[in-house]
Amino acid sequence: MNWKPEIRKGAGPIYVAICDALERGIAEGQLQPGEKLPPHRDLAYRLGVTVGTIARAYTEAAVRGLVVGEVGRGTFINDFDNHRDDITRLVVPEKPQPEVIDLGLNLSAIGEADEILRSTLKDLSRSGSLDALLTYQPSAGMISHRAVASQWLEGIGIRAHPDNVIICNGGQHGLLISMMALAGHGESIATEQLTYPGARAIAHQLGITLAAVQMDHEGLDPAALRELCETKRPKALYCMPVLQNPTTITMSEQRMREIAAIIEEYGLWIIEDDVYGFLAETRPRPFASLIPERTIYLTSASKSMAPGLRIGFLVVPAKLSRSVQEIVTMSNWMSPPFMAAIVTNWMANGYADKLIAWHRNQAHERQEVAHRILGHHAEHASTSCYHLWLQLPEPWRMDSFSATALREGVRVITADAFAVKRDHAPHAVRLCLGAAHSLPQIALGLNRLMGLLNSQPKPHMDLQSIGYV
Repeated sequence: MNWKPEIRKGAGPIYVAICDALERGIAEGQLQPGEKLPPHRDLAYRLGVTVGTIARAYTEAAVRGLVVGEVGRGTFINDFDNHRDDITRLVVPEKPQPEVIDLGLNLSAIGEADEILRSTLKDLSRSGSLDALLTYQPSAGMISHRAVASQWLEGIGIRAHPDNVIICNGGQHGLLISMMALAGHGESIATEQLTYPGARAIAHQLGITLAAVQMDHEGLDPAALRELCETKRPKALYCMPVLQNPTTITMSEQRMREIAAIIEEYGLWIIEDDVYGFLAETRPRPFASLIPERTIYLTSASKSMAPGLRIGFLVVPAKLSRSVQEIVTMSNWMSPPFMAAIVTNWMANGYADKLIAWHRNQAHERQEVAHRILGHHAEHASTSCYHLWLQLPEPWRMDSFSATALREGVRVITADAFAVKRDHAPHAVRLCLGAAHSLPQIALGLNRLMGLLNSQPKPHMDLQSIGYV
């Protein structure tokens, strides 16, 4: 290749300036994933520097995760995207991998849910009303189930008539429904600059553009949202006000009121994703309470009760109810009445609240382990949820850290899975503490990660060395 980097004056040592130019070339599309870089001697001749300087520049680029070196073949722009599914895709592996400690999947622990389920199944078998659970029901769900959910939601300040409660097939399905109801192909939805990867995937499939809103220590920045409303004219805002994924930030009520005022001023809708809100012992009033006529509220039993319960609940403004139900019919026809019966049974009989209390305790215990081991690296993480956001110290880069962690038997999720603008992703990873089976397993994984944080990345560490290619 004929690449000759533009070296900017005053950028520090020449090898760092060359590496910086390489990073700019990747970001600007001049250098493509998998592209081979010039041999050391050729680039040294073009730039009028020593071969040793180019070697140091390529080594620095490998440390940053920009390139990989292959013995006998040369140095290549890192093509992590070809292997991204193996590293950051949020899936459960088909076969158990006992040698890998999974700190990547954001699952809730199971706890007593299995015993409660056994008891509930016995109760349902004696109820004499199983026929209704085995036939088609309205797309919004059985009215008796929606009435229970409506009453249960009052506990967090949401007053919703059962007619405006729609049962969906989990939070992901609820988000798909909401986005389809509020925006069309070619339109945009605003969201935090770091957001739930499932939202990115849905928007991509629907041809909807996600517009990134800057965040600060309180979450979504109202001034940035206002500016975006002026320039991009989004149809809606998707956000997670409580224990945001991945940052764990919870907005103050004052911040939410500022955002609500902007929503009303510009006539936007809000998709309020509250799947982690149950873990917060104290929380602000939901948007669905502040501006119910502009809010689609979403929660899910799979986070608050047990991961396998794929039942979610939408609270929608009356104006949107019919269109949302039509989308449910199109995408899913209806959510399984039998599973909805289990979830609403737990809501009515106090089991849901019991499980939520258990999850809060578990999250605290697991976060205490994380804070004890990670120390100042975890100082900004909330102790109320199963995940935490880990900013990587220099000179670690997220890809090299993730790959090295996996080589050490620990799976994490890199920041670019969450970044709306992937080229602006910080060098950080999300750690999840719910999928691991025990506190000792969590401690083992975190101690391995702490060992990496206290060490230096190894140059020329590539995917081949950990068995990916």
